[in-house]
Amino acid sequence: MSRIGKLKITHLWLLYFASDFLAITTSYYVIYWMRFYSEWGQTFFTLINRITGMNTNTYMGGTLQSFYITSAPRIILLLTITLTLLYAIRHLYSGRRFIRPYPVAWNILLANGIALAIFYTYFYMTRNVFHPRSFFVTVLTCNACLCPVFRGILNICLERLRSRTGIDRWSTMIVGSLQETEIISNIIEWLHPHGLHITRKMEFDPNKPFAETINQIESEIKNHAIDILIIADQRLSLSRIMELLEATGRLCIPVKVLSDKMNVLKDHVKNTVDVIHGVAFAHFNAAKTNDRLESVRLFFSKITALVLFVIFLPIMAIIALLIRLTSAGPALFTQERIGINRKPFKMHKFRTMYHKADEIQAQVEEFNDSEGALFKIKKDPRVTAVGRFLRRYSLDELPQLFNVIKGDMMLIGPRPLPRRDFENYYEEWHYSRHSGMPGLTCLWQISGRSDLDFHQMCILDVFYLRNRNWMLDLRIALETIWVVLFAKGAY
Repeated sequence: MSRIGKLKITHLWLLYFASDFLAITTSYYVIYWMRFYSEWGQTFFTLINRITGMNTNTYMGGTLQSFYITSAPRIILLLTITLTLLYAIRHLYSGRRFIRPYPVAWNILLANGIALAIFYTYFYMTRNVFHPRSFFVTVLTCNACLCPVFRGILNICLERLRSRTGIDRWSTMIVGSLQETEIISNIIEWLHPHGLHITRKMEFDPNKPFAETINQIESEIKNHAIDILIIADQRLSLSRIMELLEATGRLCIPVKVLSDKMNVLKDHVKNTVDVIHGVAFAHFNAAKTNDRLESVRLFFSKITALVLFVIFLPIMAIIALLIRLTSAGPALFTQERIGINRKPFKMHKFRTMYHKADEIQAQVEEFNDSEGALFKIKKDPRVTAVGRFLRRYSLDELPQLFNVIKGDMMLIGPRPLPRRDFENYYEEWHYSRHSGMPGLTCLWQISGRSDLDFHQMCILDVFYLRNRNWMLDLRIALETIWVVLFAKGAY
Protein backbone atom coordinates (compact mmCIF):
# COMPACT_ATOMS: atom_id res chain seq x y z
CA MET A 1 0.00 0.00 0.00
CA SER A 2 1.22 3.51 -0.79
CA ARG A 3 2.12 5.99 1.89
CA ILE A 4 -1.00 8.03 1.00
CA GLY A 5 -3.16 4.95 1.48
CA LYS A 6 -1.91 4.58 5.03
CA LEU A 7 -3.13 8.04 6.11
CA LYS A 8 -5.85 7.91 8.75
CA ILE A 9 -8.25 10.53 10.06
CA THR A 10 -7.87 9.91 13.78
CA HIS A 11 -10.07 12.83 14.92
CA LEU A 12 -13.10 12.36 12.70
CA TRP A 13 -15.21 14.59 14.93
CA LEU A 14 -13.16 17.64 13.91
CA LEU A 15 -14.42 17.31 10.32
CA TYR A 16 -18.02 17.11 11.53
CA PHE A 17 -17.45 20.10 13.80
CA ALA A 18 -16.12 22.09 10.83
CA SER A 19 -19.18 21.04 8.81
CA ASP A 20 -21.51 22.10 11.63
CA PHE A 21 -19.75 25.45 12.03
CA LEU A 22 -20.11 26.08 8.30
CA ALA A 23 -23.83 25.24 8.50
CA ILE A 24 -24.35 27.65 11.43
CA THR A 25 -22.45 30.47 9.69
CA THR A 26 -24.28 29.92 6.41
CA SER A 27 -27.65 29.87 8.19
CA TYR A 28 -26.88 33.12 9.98
CA TYR A 29 -25.99 35.06 6.83
CA VAL A 30 -28.81 33.51 4.77
CA ILE A 31 -31.36 34.64 7.34
CA TYR A 32 -29.63 38.03 7.65
CA TRP A 33 -29.95 38.51 3.89
CA MET A 34 -33.61 37.42 3.95
CA ARG A 35 -34.38 39.71 6.86
CA PHE A 36 -32.83 42.91 5.53
CA TYR A 37 -32.28 42.58 1.76
CA SER A 38 -35.21 40.54 0.50
CA GLU A 39 -38.71 42.00 0.07
CA TRP A 40 -40.41 38.64 0.45
CA GLY A 41 -38.16 37.93 3.41
CA GLN A 42 -39.25 41.11 5.17
CA THR A 43 -42.88 40.20 4.47
CA PHE A 44 -42.24 36.75 5.87
CA PHE A 45 -40.65 38.10 9.07
CA THR A 46 -43.43 40.66 9.52
CA LEU A 47 -45.97 37.82 9.34
CA ILE A 48 -44.08 35.74 11.91
CA ASN A 49 -43.79 38.70 14.28
CA ARG A 50 -47.53 39.40 13.99
CA ILE A 51 -48.34 35.75 14.68
CA THR A 52 -46.09 35.79 17.77
CA GLY A 53 -47.46 39.15 18.92
CA MET A 54 -44.22 41.12 18.42
CA ASN A 55 -44.16 44.80 17.43
CA THR A 56 -42.62 44.74 13.94
CA ASN A 57 -42.02 48.49 13.87
CA THR A 58 -39.54 48.15 16.73
CA TYR A 59 -37.23 45.91 14.76
CA MET A 60 -37.20 47.47 11.29
CA GLY A 61 -34.47 49.93 10.45
CA GLY A 62 -30.74 50.43 10.30
CA THR A 63 -30.01 50.05 14.04
CA LEU A 64 -30.94 46.37 14.16
CA GLN A 65 -29.37 45.70 10.76
CA SER A 66 -26.03 47.18 11.78
CA PHE A 67 -26.20 45.35 15.10
CA TYR A 68 -26.57 41.94 13.44
CA ILE A 69 -23.69 42.56 11.04
CA THR A 70 -21.26 43.92 13.65
CA SER A 71 -22.28 41.29 16.24
CA ALA A 72 -22.17 38.39 13.78
CA PRO A 73 -18.89 36.87 15.11
CA ARG A 74 -20.12 36.98 18.71
CA ILE A 75 -23.57 35.55 17.96
CA ILE A 76 -22.19 32.83 15.65
CA LEU A 77 -19.67 31.88 18.34
CA LEU A 78 -22.45 31.68 20.94
CA LEU A 79 -24.60 29.55 18.64
CA THR A 80 -21.63 27.31 17.84
CA ILE A 81 -20.73 26.70 21.49
CA THR A 82 -24.34 25.98 22.47
CA LEU A 83 -25.08 23.68 19.56
CA THR A 84 -21.70 21.89 19.75
CA LEU A 85 -22.32 21.01 23.39
CA LEU A 86 -25.83 19.79 22.58
CA TYR A 87 -24.59 17.81 19.57
CA ALA A 88 -21.91 16.22 21.74
CA ILE A 89 -24.49 15.20 24.34
CA ARG A 90 -26.60 13.69 21.54
CA HIS A 91 -23.56 11.60 20.37
CA LEU A 92 -23.14 13.48 17.08
CA TYR A 93 -19.33 13.52 17.47
CA SER A 94 -18.92 9.82 18.22
CA GLY A 95 -16.33 9.08 15.54
CA ARG A 96 -16.28 5.38 14.69
CA ARG A 97 -18.24 4.20 17.72
CA PHE A 98 -21.35 3.29 15.71
CA ILE A 99 -21.36 1.17 12.57
CA ARG A 100 -25.14 1.06 12.19
CA PRO A 101 -27.02 4.14 10.89
CA TYR A 102 -27.48 6.71 13.65
CA PRO A 103 -30.49 9.12 13.59
CA VAL A 104 -28.39 12.19 12.83
CA ALA A 105 -31.14 14.43 11.38
CA TRP A 106 -33.47 13.78 14.31
CA ASN A 107 -30.80 14.53 16.89
CA ILE A 108 -29.77 17.71 15.06
CA LEU A 109 -33.41 18.85 15.01
CA LEU A 110 -33.78 18.05 18.71
CA ALA A 111 -30.56 19.89 19.62
CA ASN A 112 -31.62 23.01 17.69
CA GLY A 113 -35.01 22.93 19.40
CA ILE A 114 -33.34 22.76 22.82
CA ALA A 115 -30.99 25.61 21.84
CA LEU A 116 -33.98 27.74 20.85
CA ALA A 117 -35.64 27.02 24.20
CA ILE A 118 -32.42 28.03 26.00
CA PHE A 119 -32.20 31.35 24.13
CA TYR A 120 -35.88 32.10 24.65
CA THR A 121 -35.57 31.38 28.36
CA TYR A 122 -32.61 33.77 28.52
CA PHE A 123 -34.55 36.49 26.68
CA TYR A 124 -37.52 36.04 28.99
CA MET A 125 -35.49 36.08 32.22
CA THR A 126 -33.47 39.15 31.16
CA ARG A 127 -36.56 40.85 29.67
CA ASN A 128 -34.65 41.38 26.46
CA VAL A 129 -36.95 43.01 23.87
CA PHE A 130 -34.28 44.16 21.43
CA HIS A 131 -33.74 40.81 19.70
CA PRO A 132 -36.66 39.78 17.47
CA ARG A 133 -37.55 36.20 18.40
CA SER A 134 -38.26 35.43 14.75
CA PHE A 135 -34.58 35.91 13.83
CA PHE A 136 -33.39 33.13 16.17
CA VAL A 137 -36.28 30.86 15.19
CA THR A 138 -35.41 31.12 11.51
CA VAL A 139 -31.62 30.85 12.01
CA LEU A 140 -31.96 27.65 14.04
CA THR A 141 -34.64 26.26 11.71
CA CYS A 142 -32.40 26.93 8.72
CA ASN A 143 -29.45 25.35 10.55
CA ALA A 144 -31.51 22.25 11.40
CA CYS A 145 -32.06 21.81 7.65
CA LEU A 146 -28.56 22.71 6.44
CA CYS A 147 -26.55 20.78 9.05
CA PRO A 148 -27.68 17.27 7.90
CA VAL A 149 -27.13 18.35 4.28
CA PHE A 150 -23.58 19.56 4.97
CA ARG A 151 -22.82 16.39 6.94
CA GLY A 152 -24.21 14.30 4.09
CA ILE A 153 -21.96 16.08 1.59
CA LEU A 154 -18.99 15.52 3.92
CA ASN A 155 -19.78 11.79 4.13
CA ILE A 156 -19.99 11.51 0.34
CA CYS A 157 -16.63 13.27 -0.06
CA LEU A 158 -15.02 11.02 2.55
CA GLU A 159 -16.35 7.87 0.89
CA ARG A 160 -15.04 8.93 -2.51
CA LEU A 161 -11.67 9.82 -0.96
CA ARG A 162 -11.45 6.41 0.69
CA SER A 163 -12.49 4.42 -2.37
CA ARG A 164 -10.29 6.29 -4.86
CA THR A 165 -7.13 6.98 -2.85
CA GLY A 166 -7.22 4.59 0.10
CA ILE A 167 -6.94 7.50 2.55
CA ASP A 168 -8.72 6.81 5.87
CA ARG A 169 -9.37 3.15 5.15
CA TRP A 170 -9.25 1.24 8.44
CA SER A 171 -8.05 -2.33 8.11
CA THR A 172 -10.40 -4.44 10.23
CA MET A 173 -9.97 -7.96 11.61
CA ILE A 174 -12.90 -10.02 12.91
CA VAL A 175 -12.42 -12.91 15.33
CA GLY A 176 -15.21 -15.06 16.70
CA SER A 177 -17.80 -17.67 15.79
CA LEU A 178 -18.60 -18.25 12.11
CA GLN A 179 -22.24 -17.10 12.38
CA GLU A 180 -21.58 -13.86 14.27
CA THR A 181 -18.54 -13.05 12.13
CA GLU A 182 -20.69 -13.27 9.00
CA ILE A 183 -23.35 -10.99 10.51
CA ILE A 184 -20.80 -8.27 11.27
CA SER A 185 -19.08 -8.75 7.90
CA ASN A 186 -22.35 -8.31 6.01
CA ILE A 187 -23.18 -5.11 7.92
CA ILE A 188 -19.74 -3.58 7.27
CA GLU A 189 -19.64 -4.61 3.60
CA TRP A 190 -23.13 -3.20 3.07
CA LEU A 191 -22.79 0.09 4.97
CA HIS A 192 -19.01 0.82 4.71
CA PRO A 193 -19.09 2.71 8.02
CA HIS A 194 -16.37 5.33 8.56
CA GLY A 195 -13.82 3.70 6.29
CA LEU A 196 -13.84 0.24 7.93
CA HIS A 197 -12.55 -2.41 5.54
CA ILE A 198 -12.42 -6.11 6.48
CA THR A 199 -9.03 -7.61 5.67
CA ARG A 200 -8.78 -10.59 8.04
CA LYS A 201 -11.16 -13.13 9.59
CA MET A 202 -10.33 -15.67 12.26
CA GLU A 203 -12.48 -18.28 13.99
CA PHE A 204 -11.82 -19.14 17.63
CA ASP A 205 -10.59 -22.67 18.28
CA PRO A 206 -12.09 -23.76 21.66
CA ASN A 207 -9.57 -26.60 21.92
CA LYS A 208 -6.56 -24.29 21.79
CA PRO A 209 -5.20 -22.71 25.00
CA PHE A 210 -6.48 -19.14 25.17
CA ALA A 211 -2.98 -17.73 25.70
CA GLU A 212 -2.00 -19.17 22.30
CA THR A 213 -5.09 -17.64 20.73
CA ILE A 214 -4.17 -14.22 22.09
CA ASN A 215 -0.61 -14.59 20.79
CA GLN A 216 -1.96 -15.54 17.37
CA ILE A 217 -4.29 -12.52 17.32
CA GLU A 218 -1.45 -10.19 18.32
CA SER A 219 0.73 -11.63 15.55
CA GLU A 220 -2.04 -11.16 12.97
CA ILE A 221 -2.54 -7.55 14.10
CA LYS A 222 1.17 -6.75 13.82
CA ASN A 223 1.86 -8.65 10.59
CA HIS A 224 -1.14 -7.31 8.67
CA ALA A 225 -1.21 -3.75 10.09
CA ILE A 226 -4.70 -4.18 11.54
CA ASP A 227 -6.29 -0.89 12.65
CA ILE A 228 -9.44 -2.19 14.39
CA LEU A 229 -10.22 -5.56 15.98
CA ILE A 230 -13.78 -6.90 16.21
CA ILE A 231 -14.64 -9.67 18.68
CA ALA A 232 -17.89 -11.48 17.92
CA ASP A 233 -18.43 -14.67 19.89
CA GLN A 234 -21.17 -15.20 22.47
CA ARG A 235 -19.32 -18.22 23.87
CA LEU A 236 -16.52 -16.08 25.25
CA SER A 237 -16.64 -15.44 28.98
CA LEU A 238 -16.29 -11.91 30.29
CA SER A 239 -12.81 -12.65 31.63
CA ARG A 240 -11.69 -13.84 28.16
CA ILE A 241 -13.11 -10.69 26.57
CA MET A 242 -11.21 -8.57 29.07
CA GLU A 243 -7.98 -10.44 28.29
CA LEU A 244 -8.45 -9.53 24.64
CA LEU A 245 -9.16 -5.91 25.59
CA GLU A 246 -5.93 -5.86 27.57
CA ALA A 247 -4.04 -7.22 24.55
CA THR A 248 -5.45 -4.51 22.27
CA GLY A 249 -4.53 -1.99 24.96
CA ARG A 250 -0.89 -3.07 24.66
CA LEU A 251 -1.11 -2.73 20.87
CA CYS A 252 -2.93 0.64 21.10
CA ILE A 253 -5.73 -0.24 18.68
CA PRO A 254 -9.51 0.13 19.15
CA VAL A 255 -11.73 -2.92 19.52
CA LYS A 256 -15.43 -3.63 19.12
CA VAL A 257 -17.11 -6.39 21.12
CA LEU A 258 -20.39 -8.14 20.21
CA SER A 259 -21.46 -9.96 23.36
CA ASP A 260 -24.43 -10.14 25.71
CA LYS A 261 -21.87 -9.80 28.52
CA MET A 262 -21.79 -6.10 27.55
CA ASN A 263 -25.56 -5.64 27.75
CA VAL A 264 -25.22 -3.45 30.86
CA LEU A 265 -24.04 -0.75 28.42
CA LYS A 266 -27.19 -1.22 26.34
CA ASP A 267 -29.61 -1.49 29.26
CA HIS A 268 -28.24 1.11 31.68
CA VAL A 269 -26.07 3.54 29.70
CA LYS A 270 -28.42 4.67 26.96
CA ASN A 271 -27.26 5.45 23.41
CA THR A 272 -23.64 4.45 23.99
CA VAL A 273 -23.40 1.26 21.89
CA ASP A 274 -24.72 -0.32 18.73
CA VAL A 275 -27.29 -3.08 19.19
CA ILE A 276 -27.33 -6.06 16.81
CA HIS A 277 -30.15 -8.59 17.23
CA GLY A 278 -30.69 -7.37 20.80
CA VAL A 279 -27.02 -7.78 21.74
CA ALA A 280 -24.69 -4.92 22.67
CA PHE A 281 -21.93 -4.15 20.16
CA ALA A 282 -19.59 -2.03 22.30
CA HIS A 283 -16.73 0.12 21.03
CA PHE A 284 -13.51 0.53 23.05
CA ASN A 285 -11.04 3.15 21.86
CA ALA A 286 -7.32 2.54 21.74
CA ALA A 287 -5.69 2.85 25.17
CA LYS A 288 -4.74 6.43 26.07
CA THR A 289 -1.02 7.16 25.76
CA ASN A 290 -1.00 10.98 25.74
CA ASP A 291 0.16 12.04 29.22
CA ARG A 292 -0.11 15.71 28.25
CA LEU A 293 -3.87 15.42 27.67
CA GLU A 294 -4.27 13.66 31.00
CA SER A 295 -2.36 16.49 32.68
CA VAL A 296 -4.77 18.99 31.11
CA ARG A 297 -7.76 16.98 32.35
CA LEU A 298 -6.25 16.84 35.85
CA PHE A 299 -5.57 20.60 35.86
CA PHE A 300 -9.12 21.34 34.67
CA SER A 301 -10.53 19.03 37.38
CA LYS A 302 -8.54 20.82 40.07
CA ILE A 303 -9.65 24.29 38.96
CA THR A 304 -13.31 23.24 38.67
CA ALA A 305 -13.18 21.47 42.04
CA LEU A 306 -11.71 24.60 43.66
CA VAL A 307 -14.55 26.75 42.28
CA LEU A 308 -17.18 24.21 43.40
CA PHE A 309 -15.53 23.93 46.83
CA VAL A 310 -15.88 27.70 47.35
CA ILE A 311 -19.49 27.68 46.11
CA PHE A 312 -20.53 24.77 48.35
CA LEU A 313 -18.55 25.89 51.39
CA PRO A 314 -21.59 27.42 53.18
CA ILE A 315 -23.63 24.26 52.52
CA MET A 316 -20.81 22.06 53.78
CA ALA A 317 -20.58 24.16 56.95
CA ILE A 318 -24.31 23.65 57.60
CA ILE A 319 -24.00 19.89 56.94
CA ALA A 320 -21.05 19.63 59.33
CA LEU A 321 -23.03 21.47 62.02
CA LEU A 322 -26.06 19.17 61.59
CA ILE A 323 -23.88 16.08 61.89
CA ARG A 324 -22.24 17.33 65.08
CA LEU A 325 -25.58 18.34 66.63
CA THR A 326 -27.39 15.06 65.88
CA SER A 327 -24.74 12.44 66.73
CA ALA A 328 -21.50 12.11 68.64
CA GLY A 329 -18.20 12.16 66.77
CA PRO A 330 -16.46 14.26 64.10
CA ALA A 331 -18.30 15.64 61.07
CA LEU A 332 -15.75 14.24 58.62
CA PHE A 333 -14.97 10.59 58.03
CA THR A 334 -11.58 9.75 56.51
CA GLN A 335 -11.05 6.30 55.02
CA GLU A 336 -8.31 4.60 53.03
CA ARG A 337 -9.33 4.08 49.41
CA ILE A 338 -7.46 2.45 46.52
CA GLY A 339 -6.70 4.75 43.61
CA ILE A 340 -4.73 4.75 40.37
CA ASN A 341 -2.25 1.88 39.93
CA ARG A 342 -3.65 0.35 43.14
CA LYS A 343 -2.09 3.09 45.30
CA PRO A 344 -3.94 3.86 48.55
CA PHE A 345 -4.91 7.39 49.59
CA LYS A 346 -7.03 9.03 52.28
CA MET A 347 -10.50 9.97 51.04
CA HIS A 348 -12.75 12.39 52.92
CA LYS A 349 -16.52 12.19 53.35
CA PHE A 350 -19.13 13.57 55.69
CA ARG A 351 -19.82 11.03 58.41
CA THR A 352 -23.15 9.33 57.74
CA MET A 353 -22.90 6.56 60.35
CA TYR A 354 -22.66 6.54 64.11
CA HIS A 355 -19.17 7.18 65.43
CA LYS A 356 -16.80 4.18 65.05
CA ALA A 357 -19.45 2.23 63.10
CA ASP A 358 -16.70 0.93 60.79
CA GLU A 359 -15.25 -1.03 63.70
CA ILE A 360 -18.29 -3.32 63.82
CA GLN A 361 -18.51 -3.99 60.07
CA ALA A 362 -17.61 -7.66 60.58
CA GLN A 363 -20.82 -8.04 62.58
CA VAL A 364 -23.02 -6.82 59.71
CA GLU A 365 -21.24 -8.56 56.81
CA GLU A 366 -23.98 -11.19 56.68
CA PHE A 367 -26.53 -8.50 55.77
CA ASN A 368 -24.63 -7.38 52.64
CA ASP A 369 -27.12 -6.75 49.81
CA SER A 370 -24.47 -6.52 47.05
CA GLU A 371 -22.86 -9.32 45.13
CA GLY A 372 -19.13 -9.67 44.55
CA ALA A 373 -16.62 -7.36 46.17
CA LEU A 374 -18.96 -4.49 47.05
CA PHE A 375 -20.42 -4.00 50.51
CA LYS A 376 -23.84 -2.29 50.53
CA ILE A 377 -26.79 -2.60 52.90
CA LYS A 378 -30.03 -0.91 51.87
CA LYS A 379 -31.17 -0.39 55.46
CA ASP A 380 -27.88 -0.24 57.29
CA PRO A 381 -28.67 0.18 61.04
CA ARG A 382 -25.41 2.10 61.51
CA VAL A 383 -26.57 5.03 59.34
CA THR A 384 -27.92 8.08 61.15
CA ALA A 385 -31.09 9.96 60.11
CA VAL A 386 -29.04 12.87 58.80
CA GLY A 387 -26.63 10.44 57.15
CA ARG A 388 -29.45 8.72 55.28
CA PHE A 389 -30.52 12.05 53.80
CA LEU A 390 -26.93 12.94 52.88
CA ARG A 391 -26.42 9.57 51.18
CA ARG A 392 -29.66 9.78 49.26
CA TYR A 393 -28.61 13.05 47.62
CA SER A 394 -24.85 12.28 47.59
CA LEU A 395 -24.14 15.30 49.79
CA ASP A 396 -21.78 13.18 51.89
CA GLU A 397 -19.40 13.16 48.89
CA LEU A 398 -18.82 16.95 48.84
CA PRO A 399 -15.58 16.87 50.91
CA GLN A 400 -14.03 14.79 48.12
CA LEU A 401 -13.70 18.06 46.21
CA PHE A 402 -10.69 18.57 48.49
CA ASN A 403 -9.29 15.21 47.27
CA VAL A 404 -9.66 16.46 43.70
CA ILE A 405 -7.88 19.71 44.55
CA LYS A 406 -5.04 17.69 46.15
CA GLY A 407 -4.70 15.55 43.02
CA ASP A 408 -5.78 12.23 44.57
CA MET A 409 -8.89 12.14 42.37
CA MET A 410 -10.51 13.76 39.33
CA LEU A 411 -14.07 14.98 38.89
CA ILE A 412 -14.85 12.09 36.51
CA GLY A 413 -13.40 8.61 36.93
CA PRO A 414 -14.01 5.17 38.49
CA ARG A 415 -15.17 5.40 42.09
CA PRO A 416 -12.36 4.50 44.54
CA LEU A 417 -13.25 1.52 46.72
CA PRO A 418 -12.26 0.76 50.34
CA ARG A 419 -9.49 -1.75 50.96
CA ARG A 420 -12.07 -4.29 52.16
CA ASP A 421 -13.72 -4.28 48.69
CA PHE A 422 -10.37 -4.14 46.87
CA GLU A 423 -9.16 -7.27 48.66
CA ASN A 424 -12.31 -9.11 47.57
CA TYR A 425 -11.74 -8.74 43.82
CA TYR A 426 -12.14 -12.24 42.43
CA GLU A 427 -11.00 -11.89 38.81
CA GLU A 428 -7.75 -10.44 37.52
CA TRP A 429 -9.45 -8.07 35.06
CA HIS A 430 -11.18 -6.25 37.92
CA TYR A 431 -7.90 -4.48 38.61
CA SER A 432 -8.17 -2.79 35.20
CA ARG A 433 -10.45 -0.20 36.80
CA HIS A 434 -7.37 1.17 38.58
CA SER A 435 -5.56 2.08 35.36
CA GLY A 436 -6.95 5.62 35.54
CA MET A 437 -7.49 8.30 38.17
CA PRO A 438 -10.48 7.67 40.46
CA GLY A 439 -13.27 10.19 40.32
CA LEU A 440 -16.08 11.94 42.15
CA THR A 441 -18.62 10.57 39.69
CA CYS A 442 -18.60 8.03 36.86
CA LEU A 443 -20.78 5.96 34.53
CA TRP A 444 -21.75 3.75 37.46
CA GLN A 445 -23.10 6.79 39.33
CA ILE A 446 -25.46 7.77 36.50
CA SER A 447 -26.48 4.23 35.54
CA GLY A 448 -28.12 2.89 38.65
CA ARG A 449 -25.37 3.12 41.29
CA SER A 450 -26.36 0.73 44.07
CA ASP A 451 -28.79 -1.10 41.76
CA LEU A 452 -25.85 -2.52 39.74
CA ASP A 453 -23.64 -5.37 40.86
CA PHE A 454 -19.84 -5.30 41.09
CA HIS A 455 -19.29 -7.04 37.74
CA GLN A 456 -21.44 -4.47 35.96
CA MET A 457 -19.68 -1.61 37.72
CA CYS A 458 -16.29 -2.90 36.55
CA ILE A 459 -17.52 -3.21 32.95
CA LEU A 460 -18.68 0.42 33.05
CA ASP A 461 -15.33 1.52 34.51
CA VAL A 462 -13.31 -0.30 31.82
CA PHE A 463 -15.60 1.11 29.12
CA TYR A 464 -15.12 4.63 30.50
CA LEU A 465 -11.33 4.38 30.81
CA ARG A 466 -10.98 3.23 27.19
CA ASN A 467 -13.46 5.78 25.80
CA ARG A 468 -12.98 8.80 28.05
CA ASN A 469 -12.99 12.20 26.39
CA TRP A 470 -14.38 15.65 27.10
CA MET A 471 -17.73 14.78 25.49
CA LEU A 472 -18.26 11.72 27.67
CA ASP A 473 -17.11 13.63 30.76
CA LEU A 474 -19.58 16.42 29.98
CA ARG A 475 -22.43 13.96 29.62
CA ILE A 476 -21.55 12.22 32.90
CA ALA A 477 -21.32 15.57 34.72
CA LEU A 478 -24.74 16.73 33.45
CA GLU A 479 -26.45 13.41 34.15
CA THR A 480 -24.90 13.30 37.62
CA ILE A 481 -26.77 16.51 38.47
CA TRP A 482 -30.03 14.91 37.29
CA VAL A 483 -29.40 11.65 39.16
CA VAL A 484 -28.44 13.44 42.41
CA LEU A 485 -31.48 15.73 42.31
CA PHE A 486 -33.83 12.78 41.98
CA ALA A 487 -31.78 10.46 44.24
CA LYS A 488 -31.77 7.61 41.73
CA GLY A 489 -30.20 4.34 42.83
CA ALA A 490 -28.76 5.74 46.07
CA TYR A 491 -28.98 4.34 49.59
